[in-house]
Amino acid sequence: MEQPKKINVYIITGFLGSGKTTVLNNLLKQFSTEKNVVIENEFGKINIDATLINGTFEFVYELTNGCICCSINNQLLETLTRIHTLENQPDNLFIETTGIADAGEIAANFTALYVAEAFDLKKIITVVDAENILFYKDSNIEVTKQIVAAGTVIINKSALVASEIITDIKDFIQAINPYTTIILSNDGSLDRMNLEIENSQKPLTPATIYKSESVHKIKTMLYETDDFFDIQKLKYELFKNLYLYYHQIYRIKGYVLNAENEVFLVQTTGKTVVISPVENQLILKSQLVFIGKELELKTIERLLKSAIVKNKKLQLF
Repeated sequence: MEQPKKINVYIITGFLGSGKTTVLNNLLKQFSTEKNVVIENEFGKINIDATLINGTFEFVYELTNGCICCSINNQLLETLTRIHTLENQPDNLFIETTGIADAGEIAANFTALYVAEAFDLKKIITVVDAENILFYKDSNIEVTKQIVAAGTVIINKSALVASEIITDIKDFIQAINPYTTIILSNDGSLDRMNLEIENSQKPLTPATIYKSESVHKIKTMLYETDDFFDIQKLKYELFKNLYLYYHQIYRIKGYVLNAENEVFLVQTTGKTVVISPVENQLILKSQLVFIGKELELKTIERLLKSAIVKNKKLQLF
């Protein structure tokens, strides 16, 4: 009797702001002739990245307010069961993890007998940010764990740093995972043919090297307001504070409104701030997610105060 076809699984991981969603979008375009489903995991209460996914896919399953490698691991297993019982079985499952996920812990779910019968874990893809990886590696064990587990490592935004830095990054990667395939990318591009390349040896899972911890030291804060933003002042304040506190604020992302009710997407990585207008995105209030260490809501409110333009509707009362 012919065995039922398994669902191919690709785990896309990488530290905060490395470009995971861009890699996911590029792969979805290349798999456009197949049936794809996506699991999008976000550490905070809202999932900004899920709104940025484009390409060909059947469903996006959002797992928020926790990391699937620890606190909401059961939700992952429940979601896998739902996918397996779909009437029209997908060909591929893409999992985009949080920026602080332990990819080895997630991959371990696919070794369970009842999961392995339905899913075939093809590749763990780890994305690293060429501009920031060497800074983050010493203060965040998650960076190392993600690389150790990877079958493929993408050095993203590679054109933004000198060749000597790229060499240092390669040396760091190969020192902890000599069996992974390293690919340079400027824009998160990855040829799907690279996913078919067999690694010379299966990388060690992080659990074989590090004691796994279920609680991450990194904190996420959600800032919400009904007021409007002066976009130029917001960009200045974020740039100024990231320059001063880049060692504490790893990532900021979200949507904000200006006084004309126009929507802007805010994304930061390291000291880089990008604020761009967005069409066909309806929001009722501005929401920004801050991810980093020792974050406090009062500090965030003070940081953003000068960029706020009071909501005119509220001033009528």
